[in-house]
Amino acid sequence: MKKLNKIFLLLTGVLFLASCAEEEYDPQIYLLKYPTVGSPAGTKSYILEESKAGDVMESYSWTAADFGFPAAISYTLQFAEEGSKFASPMNIVTTSGLGHALTQGDLNQQLLAKNYTAGKQYAFEGRVRASVGEYAPAQYSPVFKFTVIPFETKLPPLYLLGDATLAGWDNKTNLAMPFWSNGIYGIVTPLKTGAYFKVIKTQGAWAPMWGQATGTWDAGTLFYRPTESVSDPASIPSPPTAGDYLVVVNIDALTYTVTAMPDVVYLVGDGCSAGWTPTAGLPFTKTAPGKYTLTTALNASANLKIMYSNSGAWAPQWGTTAGAISAMGKLSFRPNEGVADPASIPTPATAGTYKIELDFSENTYRITQ
Repeated sequence: MKKLNKIFLLLTGVLFLASCAEEEYDPQIYLLKYPTVGSPAGTKSYILEESKAGDVMESYSWTAADFGFPAAISYTLQFAEEGSKFASPMNIVTTSGLGHALTQGDLNQQLLAKNYTAGKQYAFEGRVRASVGEYAPAQYSPVFKFTVIPFETKLPPLYLLGDATLAGWDNKTNLAMPFWSNGIYGIVTPLKTGAYFKVIKTQGAWAPMWGQATGTWDAGTLFYRPTESVSDPASIPSPPTAGDYLVVVNIDALTYTVTAMPDVVYLVGDGCSAGWTPTAGLPFTKTAPGKYTLTTALNASANLKIMYSNSGAWAPQWGTTAGAISAMGKLSFRPNEGVADPASIPTPATAGTYKIELDFSENTYRITQ
């Protein structure tokens, strides 16, 4: 009996020591500090641009987390739509470092991959997730907020050339006609009188090419030359007066229009001091062919239009497309009163002094404070 008691005590001691040994190697987890985001500070707004895709949009930085024991901590910068409670966050980057420089192009690519629409403003929240794997629950920084407008990845431009243009008949022309929408391209550029022009697809090549099938200097139909084995189409004649012109081609519908651009365009609407009086528009300053700017006071959540002149006529005018936002958007042209009014350009939600920039080659407006 004594022998059995000794064996029992021996086994109990072995189990006790084994238990102590296990406890000795388990990490003691005490969260001493979660990460905090130091940059950016406050709510920020971003307008992403294709021409600045490689530029850093924001340099994020955060403090180190402390789980109470030595460990390799990984940090993930996460974005999610405001109000979604990070149910399905975008993981922007995972790193062992304490910061990340995010470019406009990288964020834009992730937004478009998640089916966000270019040109629309979205409200987001961001945070940093700190993790040591299976050793402890992940910890999160306080949330920061921002808004962002992604850009549309555009198709390559077409090119304008001819003795009516600054490029002459050099098919290495740099007179790019930016892509506007399906099949539609445009440019504002000086045109000479008594001359001609055409449109090509590729710099240095004479085909594909578009010339005139029928029409006059200001409007008509296009003839498409797909390869150099097809005869040259006729050239489009230049306007009767030299000046800056808006040239628009639709290579799907095979049409073109040429519109003289005034030295001054005007702002009207209940969103500005001019009101809806078409003879009282506020003048823009021309900064380059097709580019105009105006800094003025704007009323909150109201409407604007761009008038071709202060003659009192309601056409020509420019508005925008349905559902557009105030920060930026596409212009929509009403050439005459036989065409329906375009939607108004909305003003920001807060009244104040704003800069309005128009680019008729890109067919866009932008409003910034």
